Amino acid sequence: MHAPEPTMSARIARLEGEILGFLRRRVGAEAEEVAQDVWLKVATADPDCADDEAFRAFVYVVARRALIDRYRRRRVELVPLDGGLEPGAPPDAHSALAAADIAAVVERTLRSLKPEIAEVFWLRTRDDVAFREIARRQGCSVNTALGRMHQVVKRLKKALAAEGIR
Repeated sequence: MHAPEPTMSARIARLEGEILGFLRRRVGAEAEEVAQDVWLKVATADPDCADDEAFRAFVYVVARRALIDRYRRRRVELVPLDGGLEPGAPPDAHSALAAADIAAVVERTLRSLKPEIAEVFWLRTRDDVAFREIARRQGCSVNTALGRMHQVVKRLKKALAAEGIR
């Protein structure tokens, strides 16, 4: 008989310090924020890794990609995203309609969730609150806060796909 496979929370807990150190060496004070994104992506992906070493390799791939995404976002922030529209000019009607459709699906989906789960989404996305702070506010562990965000992301993906929005 073999030992049961470790839970996602246990695997994350074992690598938390190592990944944070890896990120600190690359982005300094922003490491915790990047780490939260890494753990959210790992939890959302729910990888089927046969052993801890495969899981560790997967997490490092996610961490490297998160760093690349962060650098890309920084570069994009320097380029106007409005296609050169005059300040205050409204976006085209199609973009506004698509945004309204997405907002309606998000709002409807969040209302269908338990309040503490929806709150994690709003705190993280609207208020840019760190998962550690969300956990403190909700009186739960960071892994629970990450798990709640994972639930929201899964439900939103499903709801958006059902509406034909990808």
